Formats: sequence, structure tokens, C-alpha cells
Amino acid sequence: MTQTWLETLLDIAIIAVTALVLRGILKRLINRWMKSVSSKAAGSGELLAANVLSKAGSFKTERQIHRTQTLGTMLTSLMDAVIGLVALFMILERLGVNIMPALASAGIGGIALGFGAQSLVKDIISGVFLMLEDQLGVGDYVDVGNVSGTVLALALRATRIRDDKGEIWYIRNGEIVTLGNRSQGWSSGTVEIPVSALENPQTVMGILETVVQEVTDDPVWSGQMLEPPKVLGLTKFTESQAVYGVTVKCPGNEHWALEREIRARATSALQAAGIQVALPTTIIGPGLAPDEEPDKPSSP
Repeated sequence: MTQTWLETLLDIAIIAVTALVLRGILKRLINRWMKSVSSKAAGSGELLAANVLSKAGSFKTERQIHRTQTLGTMLTSLMDAVIGLVALFMILERLGVNIMPALASAGIGGIALGFGAQSLVKDIISGVFLMLEDQLGVGDYVDVGNVSGTVLALALRATRIRDDKGEIWYIRNGEIVTLGNRSQGWSSGTVEIPVSALENPQTVMGILETVVQEVTDDPVWSGQMLEPPKVLGLTKFTESQAVYGVTVKCPGNEHWALEREIRARATSALQAAGIQVALPTTIIGPGLAPDEEPDKPSSP
């Protein structure tokens, strides 16, 4: 009996050591694959750095690196789960525990466990396809249902998102039905510049064209746009102000900084030329001065 237990303990030790060694080898292979893909992505990003789409190229390279790291993490987690379960079943078999009759006799409990496993499997499969199809990645700004924010992590079961207020949301991958990704492809925006309605439109448009050309020629900003900004001209007109528009096109969700720069430069250039930039107005009432009050209806 003592010899039998010693043999059993030896078998368990061999199984545990084999599982650990196998895990180490597979993890090393996954890490080597991640480094290889990241190095190739960085190399291709350097080749794109010299062209006009350098910003888009570097963004795509960074996205590919993040995607590789996330996929590597998911593969490692899946590998740990598979190796752990196989090792556990083999150890139980060495101990003389037959798990098949135990599972068969679980009855209603086994059925309930099966339904719970269905939800878990759905989350895992959805997470794998979210990553393989590149629907989202770490650092992307996404809209998932009523939640909008930056993806912090994409795991096998759930996705972690931080919204604009700093709140962190955990969303099960199987519950992601509709997904909007603002970081993929390109994004555009329109800068609205209001001036007094009395100003000459040709003068205003000439100043805006000069500002747009200066921004396009600026090396700091030229690499952050996919095409030069365009002056749309007079887009809105009211009794007190005329609104001029400038459109920008940048890599996904990268247009905000360029919009702010154009707005600031345009305001400074217009003021320097003596153009009156329109200010918000408040209407008190028809035909009334700000310090006047309307007549109250007389009581019957």
C-alpha cells in the first residue's frame, strides 16, 4: 500500500511538472510570436514615417502592436485554462476518482452548470472574434450601447472601458451587439467661426484661407492630417452674425486638436485684421431694453 501511494504521488508530481514545463514552453512561444509581430509592425511604421500619411501609419502600427499584445494575453489565459483542466483530470484519475459518473449523477445541478457554461462560452467566443476581426483594441474610443469611452483591456470574458468622466465599465463580450469604433479609419470635423454679419465675406474668407495654408505648412500639424483643411465659406447667417466653416480630415478620432488649433489661429488673425468676432447674444424681449420689464396685465 505504501509503495502504491508513493507511485501515485510520483505520478502526480510528474503530471504537475509536465504541465508547468509545457505551460512555460507555450508561453515562451507566444511571447516570441508577440515580439516578432511587434517588431515587424514597428519596421513597417518606420517606412511609412516619411510620407504624408505618417500619422495614420504610426497610429496603425501602434494599433497592431496593442492588438498583438491583447491577443497574446488571451491566448495565454486560454492556454492556462486548458492545461490546468487537463492536469486536474489526470491527477483525479491517478487518485482513483472517476469524474464521469460524478458529472452524470449531478442531475439538475449539472444542467444548471451547463446553462451557466453556455453564457461563459458565448462571452469567450465573442471576445475571440472581437479581437480576430479587429473590431476594437486597447486605446480605441468606442461606443457600446449607452457607454462611450476608451478601451482599457479586452479579456476573454469582458471588455473594460473608461468613459469621459473616468468611470470604468465592465461589459461582457457576449453582450456587445452594436459597436461603434471612432478610432478606426478616419474622422472629420467642421470648425465654425462666427463673425459679425456686417463684415465683408471675401475679406473673412481670405483671412481663413491664409490661416489654413499656414497650418498646412506647419510641420507640427501637417503630419496629423490626411488632407489639407478646406474653407467652406459662409455656412450660416443670422441677424447678428455670419458663421464660416473649415473642414478637417484626420486619422480616427484625431481631429479635435487640429480643430482647436485652427479655431485659435483664425480668431487671432481675424482680431488682428480688425474683424469683429461675434459674441453670444441674449434676447430680453421684443422692443425692450435690458433694464425694462413688460407690462403686467391688469386685474379684472
